[in-house]
Amino acid sequence: MIDRFRLPLTFDVAPLIDDLRRLGDGGWMPHFNTGYYSGEWSGVVLHGRVDSRPDTLFTGVGEGDWTFTAAADACPGIRAALGQLHCPLKAVRLLRLAPGAHIHEHRDHDLGFDRGEARLHLPILTNDAVSFHVANRPVVMAPGELWYLDLSKPHRVHNGGETSRVHLVIDVVIDDWLRDHVPFETPDIEEAHVIRLVSEVTAEQSKANFSLFRQRAVADPALHARLVATSDRQLFTEEALRLGVAEGLPFWAEEVERAVLDGRQTWRDACRP
Repeated sequence: MIDRFRLPLTFDVAPLIDDLRRLGDGGWMPHFNTGYYSGEWSGVVLHGRVDSRPDTLFTGVGEGDWTFTAAADACPGIRAALGQLHCPLKAVRLLRLAPGAHIHEHRDHDLGFDRGEARLHLPILTNDAVSFHVANRPVVMAPGELWYLDLSKPHRVHNGGETSRVHLVIDVVIDDWLRDHVPFETPDIEEAHVIRLVSEVTAEQSKANFSLFRQRAVADPALHARLVATSDRQLFTEEALRLGVAEGLPFWAEEVERAVLDGRQTWRDACRP
């Protein structure tokens, strides 16, 4: 299934920036997942669980009643934008990533189409040096655009610019209106292409192609960087298969998994007293 999609809605960011000015620097809280990031990542809750604590960005899990917070009263532009979404709102937060900050690769396991919940991103402030990767592929989002992202897949963000990146991050219940706007179950074209080509090679071809691919990965810094950029094991295998196909060297996933296991065993043997 797709892991990104720009919805056919565009918002005027001027009223949203005015809301940020009204909020100022008061009320911004550090993100609670401190192991997920380095630098400054903070936010403001605009819509949360009735029983959620006011001193954290964590809005709770499971069923419950949701309501706008006092901070939302200072954000008429954002309230108007949210009014254009005809699906039930859950957590709505402004999330600010300071210059130089990193959100390390991770998965949000509680999100996903199969759970009936989706996360939407509406960029308000950004810069050209912000990089947002989902499944090791970049997503370029401009201010005023509205994007669905499947963040149950590995993702990471880096603000390499000199200004803060601020997104309105909206968790919603998937209903008929949202299904009409987001083709959740559409196959990922690139993924389907890789699966088809990999399935067509023989065991002998797969082994030979993987050997050549490993040699290229060592010799090509850009190719090597693409591989080492991800820490998620499943994604590492998927990325290796994609890159292998891109290099004209399709191979089976078993080749990657075997190499990873062999590498770990070599490391363990070297560490034995």
